Amino acid sequence: MSAEPYKYNQTDTIRYTFISNGKKGAINKLVEFSQTSQKGIFNFGFGDLNFDGTIDDIANSNNGDLVSVLSTIVHILIDFTNQHKEYKIVFTGSTLQRTKIYQQILRRHYTNFSKVFFITGLTHMNDERYIEEDFNPNTLNTYIAFFIKRKS
Repeated sequence: MSAEPYKYNQTDTIRYTFISNGKKGAINKLVEFSQTSQKGIFNFGFGDLNFDGTIDDIANSNNGDLVSVLSTIVHILIDFTNQHKEYKIVFTGSTLQRTKIYQQILRRHYTNFSKVFFITGLTHMNDERYIEEDFNPNTLNTYIAFFIKRKS
């Protein structure tokens, strides 16, 4: 990512905060990793930081600094996976549109991301089956979730 990341703080082993500074002022952001039901797989959560300490992952801040925010998120993912190389991170958008945006970002920056991470995507096979496959930046298929794991 070409933009400078915002300064971030790791508030505990699974939470990071930073401030988005844009046309709407300063907006507190939160990144949180949570253990899924599968051992070693952590969910990546991101959004505006609510006053009660929770994430609002549906908010559309539209603060005009998307590239800086995304750059910060990438740096946080690198930091977290550097500390926990054995973890696999799963993420998907809170809406279909956001999932498509994630896919576009992964496609656009695949060459750089794939130097640091193994990247896979989850696709829908039929009514009750899903398959995880290597992420293909050239596919026309829409992934429903993404996984990254730090390369050694």
